[in-house]
Amino acid sequence: MTATTATGTATTATDTVRAFFAAFATHDLDQILALVDEDAHWYVPGEPALVPWAGERRGHASLREFFELVFTVAEPLAFDIHGMAELGDTVLIPGRFAYRYHRSGQTLDDEFILKITVRDGLVTDYRIFEDSLRLARAYLGDTAPGALPGPAV
Repeated sequence: MTATTATGTATTATDTVRAFFAAFATHDLDQILALVDEDAHWYVPGEPALVPWAGERRGHASLREFFELVFTVAEPLAFDIHGMAELGDTVLIPGRFAYRYHRSGQTLDDEFILKITVRDGLVTDYRIFEDSLRLARAYLGDTAPGALPGPAV
């Protein structure tokens, strides 16, 4: 789906997602928020009492807190996108990420699927489908069987 930005430039949902990923890669919080609707719904599965960035969020203030936390809890080691499928105003993105969590020193290498909805050139809904149990174990330092290593790719 094509939208027109405030500057009159045509953009697709995929273009917005690519710009979002570019801003995320450089930790450009102002640019990230410029690409996200003020009332956007954000969902990361998991228990917020265990993984503080998990759960539901709405609004720029809450998302600013989310990104500041995500940018400080771990060292990014990999973020690979395996394509994007645009279905109307929704973009589905399969991929892989790897992070080393400062709290535990453990590394998580995992696959994910992102579902990002874009309207009028802004992200309005974000959902990640990932192994939230393995993520919590890596973040907390749990060495239970099956916690690590990552999937065979």
